[in-house]
Amino acid sequence: MYTLDISGHHVHTTEEVQTTIKERMDHLADINSHITSMKVIVNSENHGGKSELIVEARVHIPGHDLFATVTTDKQLSTAVDMLVDKLEKQLLKHKAKHDGRKHHADARDVESLEEREEQEEFNELERRDVI
Repeated sequence: MYTLDISGHHVHTTEEVQTTIKERMDHLADINSHITSMKVIVNSENHGGKSELIVEARVHIPGHDLFATVTTDKQLSTAVDMLVDKLEKQLLKHKAKHDGRKHHADARDVESLEEREEQEEFNELERRDVI
């Protein structure tokens, strides 16, 4: 079981929007039952008269956080689908990496370059109070 937190910045998240996001994010819980929490932020920004939709998500599993962001000028459902695809790839990669391996108490978890970049992006968003 996991908790799902959906919020909007410069966007009103209606019941319909929240239902759409929840349905899509439930798919991730089917892939990995160890998910404890998910936080989704929907943001709208205007740049020179052009509106962009930004959807970000942080998925927490014990010992690891996954983060993905999608920027698009398309509909919310399309953005959420792209976001779920990104997170699904990360979950499958994490699952393949950790299935069948036993961890020792003195083992060190080494970050890949991609994980380090994702963590830095997440930290920057937290610093700017976006998350």
